[in-house]
Amino acid sequence: MSIFIISSDAREIEENIAEKVAEAMGYTFLNRGTLAAVAAKYQIDAGKLSEAIETTPSLFKKLPARQWRYYLACVEADVLENLMADNIVCQGLAAHLYVTGVSHAMKVRVLSGNRRGIQAIVEKRGISLQKAEKWLATELLQRKKWSLAAYNYDETDLTRYDLVINLDQIDPAEAVKTITGAAEYRKFQVMTYSMKCLSDLALAAKVNSALLQSMEDIRVQARDGSVVVLTTISNSFSSIRATASFGF
Repeated sequence: MSIFIISSDAREIEENIAEKVAEAMGYTFLNRGTLAAVAAKYQIDAGKLSEAIETTPSLFKKLPARQWRYYLACVEADVLENLMADNIVCQGLAAHLYVTGVSHAMKVRVLSGNRRGIQAIVEKRGISLQKAEKWLATELLQRKKWSLAAYNYDETDLTRYDLVINLDQIDPAEAVKTITGAAEYRKFQVMTYSMKCLSDLALAAKVNSALLQSMEDIRVQARDGSVVVLTTISNSFSSIRATASFGF
């Protein structure tokens, strides 16, 4: 029992690898197909929600920064709630940036390699090789900017991942076998402490998404079922302590 969080520098390859890992393991595949349900659950616009996880407010002028952060918080809260079920492969929902400190959640980064990544774009998008190269370069820069703006993490930093696979050196089918084989490692098995860490993340995300409807400049932390909300007052952080039983 474990969780795989798969990302890549080429979305086409990321989707393909993640889907095949889910099939091989018999796990639930959690991807952007869940966004419609998230939009319905929080009563927000599905189109804007999809764009919020693609672009920053500076590029997406129609969505103010405050609303953008609320939309991301809704996605995060829903994803973490789903991950509590375990046996899941997650892709395309930025979970590699906010699922932290959970040992049974394996974060995998698949590097497409110049040849394979560009060829995948050519085949899926029906564009020339030259256009595919430009598209990939632009996409990588945009994703880096987005990850820094959204979670203050650079998703291209390979030290953030448990497993990094370069498809210049290995075929996709072998990459899938490598990823599924790693699930046997004891470190990636569910343990009481790792489940507690995931539960705390899910609780904090739930409270955060609720509070961001009416507040901003907050940080929410949870530990052992207790929640701490940090909010900015007069350029300093004020701490408000509460428990999970107060209505969230």
